[in-house]
Amino acid sequence: MVTNILSRLRTWPVRGMLTVIGGFLIHSTLSTGYIFGNMTPYLTSYLRARSGSSDATYSETVWISTANYLSLALCMPILGWIEQKLSPRICTLIGGLIFSSGMVLTYFTMQHSLLLTALTYGVTNGAGKSMAYPGAVKCALKWFPKRSGLVTGIIICGIGFGTFVFNQVVTAFINPDNFSPDETIKEDLYFTQTSLLDRVPYCFLLLGGVYTAIQILAVLFLIATPPDTPTQVKEREYNTEDNVEKSPEQEKMPGEKMKGLDTQSSTDSGDTDDDNGNYTPRQVLRSKLFYMLWVIYGCVVLGIFFVTNFYKTFSQTFIKDDHFLALAGSVGSAFNALGRPFWGAVGDKIGYRESLTIVIGVFGTAGATFTLCEYGGKVMVMIWLCLIYGTISGFYALMISLTVSLYGQKYYSVNYGLLYSCMIVVQLTGTLLTSQLKSAIGWQGILYIGAGGILFSFCLCCGMLVQYRLAKRKEKKFENKHVEKSIDTRL
Repeated sequence: MVTNILSRLRTWPVRGMLTVIGGFLIHSTLSTGYIFGNMTPYLTSYLRARSGSSDATYSETVWISTANYLSLALCMPILGWIEQKLSPRICTLIGGLIFSSGMVLTYFTMQHSLLLTALTYGVTNGAGKSMAYPGAVKCALKWFPKRSGLVTGIIICGIGFGTFVFNQVVTAFINPDNFSPDETIKEDLYFTQTSLLDRVPYCFLLLGGVYTAIQILAVLFLIATPPDTPTQVKEREYNTEDNVEKSPEQEKMPGEKMKGLDTQSSTDSGDTDDDNGNYTPRQVLRSKLFYMLWVIYGCVVLGIFFVTNFYKTFSQTFIKDDHFLALAGSVGSAFNALGRPFWGAVGDKIGYRESLTIVIGVFGTAGATFTLCEYGGKVMVMIWLCLIYGTISGFYALMISLTVSLYGQKYYSVNYGLLYSCMIVVQLTGTLLTSQLKSAIGWQGILYIGAGGILFSFCLCCGMLVQYRLAKRKEKKFENKHVEKSIDTRL
């Protein structure tokens, strides 16, 4: 697998490679969601000790993460339309600067209240990320339309890489003496050490400055695709000679680009898709498959919400080593980074639907058994976080590739934003469940709820996979070219 990936990379155009590197760097700064789990004990402790929100708890500060994802989910479809007017490069730069400004402003807001902190660290960050996240991916996909899984995986593995690095930066800067929480209130642990709390606001200035510098450099690497890229010219030559290398999806459905969505044809909707298989958001919203993917996405993200936000808070109840917990999160983030190109390449090889089913199944099993780490100690925590983050990476990489595969690149930002809108429901549900049920069922119960959502998504994926196989078998047996109208066989 590794040899195959390296051989492919050597054939890629230089300007395309620079664009991939730029996208990777952009995504390495957009790791706020994953470092929040490591940051929240410090942030919550500071808000209690130094701000007007002296009674803040973990169940309340999780609203900061919720505000981030709600802003991201609400803004992505809207800003996706704006991107149709502006270049992805400009959108990425604007989004990155908005994102970084949210980090810098948090230095001021966290000294006043939880609400203001949620506006900067949550809402402002999310709005910026909604512009920068899809724009960087779209630039690279224009260079490599036939390698969407691998390219997307390489780019968004920057999030895992950024989490790995910045988790260590945050802990080393704020808690160099490896203090453990020394105050217990209703089974929750908080820091009260003066030297530690003094450093918390300055950490946001540090992160904001570093993010800005990286983003400006990265945008310089994002190169606009010429009308005919070397990749496209080469692909047309291969197509002429019937030697084009096809993905598993194309081999199984050679005429997929000529087929309509699973509900009705483009002529019925009043919109038409072009020769490259680009579907408008209106057509996507009329696709039954879209709503199935929306439910799958939402249920999996509910599990991700609980694990990434509370893995450290839960682990602190039985591991009194803050540096180890930060290290465990960082090592897991390394698997998050490496898993994205790996699963992207696997998806290109065996098919996105099969890969997605495998990823969700492993993630659900690891999430359901994570509470057993209380008995397995440090070693089990490290292993389970690697499993969890390694499969989270595959989920995001495959969902992006699947969206592009199903609905095309032209409206990718808007269409993926529509799919991402499930975050609105997920974040509100997760936060409300945490605030209302945590005292009754504990962190174990909260984690079990997340695992249940993941396993439900696994059942849905298995159902779609079985339905797809039956449709293909029926098509092959009866040679019925129209059987796909009852199911979107491109999944």
